[in-house]
Amino acid sequence: MGLDEFLNKLPEDDEAPINYASLSELSRLTTPEAEELGELWLEWTDERVIDILKRMVALCEEQPDVEFEIIYKQGLKHANTEVRLAGLKGLEDSVDRTLIRPLSEMMKSDPVVEVRTAAAIPLAYLSAMAETGKLSSRYRETLVDVLYSVLDDEREVQDVKLKALEAVSVFADDRLDAHINAAWSSGNITARQSSLFAMGRTSNPKWVDHVLPDLEHDVAAVRYEATMAIGELGDEQHLRALQAPLDDSDLTVQLAAISAVERIGGDAAKNQLQQLLVSPEPRVVELAQQALQTLKHEDDLDEVVTQEMARTMFGATDTLPGIDTEGYEPAEMEGWANLPDPSEVDDFGTGITEEAEELGLDRGDPFDIDLQPEDPWDHEENF
Repeated sequence: MGLDEFLNKLPEDDEAPINYASLSELSRLTTPEAEELGELWLEWTDERVIDILKRMVALCEEQPDVEFEIIYKQGLKHANTEVRLAGLKGLEDSVDRTLIRPLSEMMKSDPVVEVRTAAAIPLAYLSAMAETGKLSSRYRETLVDVLYSVLDDEREVQDVKLKALEAVSVFADDRLDAHINAAWSSGNITARQSSLFAMGRTSNPKWVDHVLPDLEHDVAAVRYEATMAIGELGDEQHLRALQAPLDDSDLTVQLAAISAVERIGGDAAKNQLQQLLVSPEPRVVELAQQALQTLKHEDDLDEVVTQEMARTMFGATDTLPGIDTEGYEPAEMEGWANLPDPSEVDDFGTGITEEAEELGLDRGDPFDIDLQPEDPWDHEENF
């Protein structure tokens, strides 16, 4: 399986239908294969390339085991706007930190507004990773700098700046409040939506008073964003305010309210969700059932583990909580007490320092060493 197999089944006539059943054969191509495919695209019609990329994105949603990121990257370099947009769509949830630089360049300098706007979406995902410590401080600083440079650019259009605002909102920064307030009070519906989205991503409850009135806004899209934001910012006292969205005439708002109630949680939240089980809307019932199951699972995980239970689980010879010390020498156990304070070790909680990451050590597994990357996006000299 691979590129050759796919190409052998590809009709020579650009107008002929493609057998998309063979599309999965392009999953996890090598870099040379992806580059070869990118070269072939220059000989194909733009419509065929766009169609293939869009079908790849759809296939990834149906089959999580397929992966086309290295092909999407080829799309970023294409001259056709729709091809670049399709490539960006496929990379929206990418965890590849090497994309930060090319995506930043696209957001700042692509000649097409829609492409600059779309480039900010995967940057928002990567920003969330950086804020939770899954990327090093160097990447975090790069993201903050580039996103605020777009926000502060008076020549940039509103759509791009709003997506930059959504992306940068995960970072605690003194500059953020002014941008959120400006968007929220601008009178523009799109800006209002982005500001509410940004408020939710801050996870700062100080924005609740801004969000609550918009739960009953005239525009359904604004009600939707406000409802999602309350799920991030609110607590049990705000569940009553979510009753209106739960009964909203717009289905997307109802579904957002179910998600918000689930995230807040608690007994009152369970009661609200149980009342939805008699809804005439099947999607509402399905999502309410899933939310109730999630809350039940979380309650099960919160069960208190007593010392007696711990002894049963880890053995009666334990001298350290949760660690079975049987078979260890006393000197080894004494040495554990001299381990450095984790808060003083800049290793992202994985045992891998920032310096080690620069040398190619995978942060997820201290014994998994990345080979020198073949991917052209992973070389500084390419930017």
